[in-house]
Amino acid sequence: MSQITILGLGNLLLKDDGIGPRVVQELQKHGLPPGIDAIEGGGSFYQYFDVFARSKHILAVDALLGGEPPGTIYLLTPGEITRKKETGLLRHEDDFLSVLDIMDYYGLHTEVNIIGIEPKEITYSLNLSPEIAVKLPFIVKTIRGLSKQLLRNGTFSLHKLLAEMEE
Repeated sequence: MSQITILGLGNLLLKDDGIGPRVVQELQKHGLPPGIDAIEGGGSFYQYFDVFARSKHILAVDALLGGEPPGTIYLLTPGEITRKKETGLLRHEDDFLSVLDIMDYYGLHTEVNIIGIEPKEITYSLNLSPEIAVKLPFIVKTIRGLSKQLLRNGTFSLHKLLAEMEE
């Protein structure tokens, strides 16, 4: 059983929407400590149900429109994400949240946090926008720090980690 699974959400074909998978790729390049796994969450999340079920904590990384400057990092719970079904479009957030609902129904209570990254631009492109690409190392360092903090203490604080990183 993984202590922590970092799940990269997003579409690599849509510029900054691909931030989740890009973070996972960077984390995998440099290795992760025992107890922490990182996977790209492409396709249907129903195929990852077993990964969710065997993890104690999931950190889902995704682009998130919050109105702050590009590269801003948000830390949320699933209950803080609004589902927008009126568009009629299938969004990966809805699929992800539906899997969490199913897990809850079956009594699998994995702790989940969503690490949102404010995008600059979501449009067709295989590359991150320059504004996000330049911040990618900091974003990866922050997520690595949060996961280590969680593994070590059983809890984490984005504000505390950012303050430590500034020292």
